[in-house]
Amino acid sequence: MKYADFTLLVDGKNAFPEILSCIESAQKSLVINMFIWRDDAIGNRLAETVLRAAERGVQVTLSIDRYGVVLEKAEECKKSFFHKKLTLTERIKIAALKGFYPMPGAPKRAKDEYTPLYEAIANHPNITLDTNRFKADHSKFYIIDEEILILGGINVEDKENGEDMQGRAYQDYMVKIVGKAHVAAFLEKRTTGRDIAEDYFFGLNLKEGKTRRFEMEELYLQMINSAKERLYITMAYFSPLKRFMQAIVKAWERGVEIVLMIPRRANFQDDTNRKTVKKLLKATKNGVTVYFSPKMVHTKMVINDGYISFGSTNITKKAFCQLDELNLFVQNEPCDFQQKLLKSVRENYEISEKIIDYKQIKYNKLRAFFEGMLV
Repeated sequence: MKYADFTLLVDGKNAFPEILSCIESAQKSLVINMFIWRDDAIGNRLAETVLRAAERGVQVTLSIDRYGVVLEKAEECKKSFFHKKLTLTERIKIAALKGFYPMPGAPKRAKDEYTPLYEAIANHPNITLDTNRFKADHSKFYIIDEEILILGGINVEDKENGEDMQGRAYQDYMVKIVGKAHVAAFLEKRTTGRDIAEDYFFGLNLKEGKTRRFEMEELYLQMINSAKERLYITMAYFSPLKRFMQAIVKAWERGVEIVLMIPRRANFQDDTNRKTVKKLLKATKNGVTVYFSPKMVHTKMVINDGYISFGSTNITKKAFCQLDELNLFVQNEPCDFQQKLLKSVRENYEISEKIIDYKQIKYNKLRAFFEGMLV
């Protein structure tokens, strides 16, 4: 059966129990590559599980990008599990971000110090830490015993495991893929750039040493340009990039059904999101369908007639030109995995507000201008 080795994990409430279970079962090796890892309840629970794995002899590699510290400290609990000491530049960026995006419900400041759990992890002989490099790596994945691969868009933080401190439920996906051949295909793609699997492939932006491969922009554009009957885009952060705006409008002009979903109120670049879908509605004479989700949609997903893609890649200039990213591409054909994913998409549409006229959408043009300079 197609994708029998694939298990869709909808939202953190389903993803984290599976991730923890896999780590608890690890026997030989564990690799975690993560963008955000907060010093909160789920962050500590995951860290405890990792430490127990190391104590029973599992060789652990943790790669947590220094780039994420600004976001870790600017919102929610404002505590990072791995990044405690800040540079002056980081402090300035954090202060600017907190000023531009005040977050009611979150503490104004937090005392953030190294914990005994962190010290135990940092000093364990079976754990290798890579936490101070500024890699701009936005991808999220786990490899357990070179036999299980888990990837998607979910960071290690409490808000992904339920709702944020402003009461927004978070919506996102991970996928668990079981089999040494699948892990080998993923590692081959990261190492050489070759796709060796038959029914799926990985989309990567990757900077490592002399390697520099950025392909996600073109892969997304190919999906838009090749859409024949349908094109569904669910995006956490959606910028009005010229090539994408033109491609989506042309798809509509050739009769493609286009459905766009963004969060009703995003934690970052909310005005840019609204600007983007308003421009698309106006350009298509309200011909595209736009949904505002009551959830903080953290999903990055594009679906056309042939493929479904989801992972870490937003439609923004930064995602396409600066950040390491990782998406999975699977064929959009009937199977249990595809049906479960499309069912989740439909359920999200059902609870969302349908926007039928671009005039309904309001946004702050000045804020959108400054956001455009950043993202």
